[in-house]
Amino acid sequence: MVRPVSQAILFCRFPLDQLDALAPVVARVYGLNDYDARSKIRKGWGFLEREATEEDAQRIVEAMSDCAGGVVAIDGTALRVPTTPLVTTGVEFAPNGFTLRLQSPKDPTRFLEWTQVEVVSAGQFSEEIIKRASGGDEKKIGTMMLGMGVFLVTGIPPGLLGGGGKKKKKDAKPEKTTRTITFGRIVTTTGEQFAFSPDHFDFSGLADKKQLNTAANFRVLLGQLASLTSAKVNVGARLLLDNRSLTYANYTGPHDFETELQWLMNSTTL
Repeated sequence: MVRPVSQAILFCRFPLDQLDALAPVVARVYGLNDYDARSKIRKGWGFLEREATEEDAQRIVEAMSDCAGGVVAIDGTALRVPTTPLVTTGVEFAPNGFTLRLQSPKDPTRFLEWTQVEVVSAGQFSEEIIKRASGGDEKKIGTMMLGMGVFLVTGIPPGLLGGGGKKKKKDAKPEKTTRTITFGRIVTTTGEQFAFSPDHFDFSGLADKKQLNTAANFRVLLGQLASLTSAKVNVGARLLLDNRSLTYANYTGPHDFETELQWLMNSTTL
């Protein structure tokens, strides 16, 4: 017996920019009240459904019509998925593209032409969110940190995510921290990902555009990548380029960031 292929349903335009127009239509299609319809749109980060039958997908696409750009159904097996991020630590610009300096000694540099850049993104999470999302598993934390441009060579270092400290008493209360980790990602047209942390990045490649502090350099770099390419940008990068705080992105965890990133890779009309 052949198992039917599930369908993903994607908004053709970023839905949070069209929330007022979309909410009543989504409410009608799903039989929801306005609050729940808006919540469904917000939580999807570009996806209306991740798994729907072909019959349901066709019904929803037709019912949504061209409201705020409409939606499109894609076979789940056809969804593009980005590769595991490679950590990058510096950049050098050229007339036709830029060279990324990579953390890995096996692949120290990678040249990308401007036309190869598909998505430019930025995110920020507190250490508490990372610990909660990983369940405290060091292997999962290491994978998450790679996606944020931090390569943990010898495990979690002292002062980061509670690592390297003294052995805690069994009944000790968990320590909370307000520290945040900011990061950027570049995704190519072939799905390759390059992650970088502003705090572990050499911005000298910005030359005369280099600023006096890390946050400003991060914003300038994102601006260069966005303006010199035809890349789509996520909510985080849009906020920074508008001189606003990343906290307004409202990513509740890494899953939201990754979902939006995959939507940007698969959206057709942006």
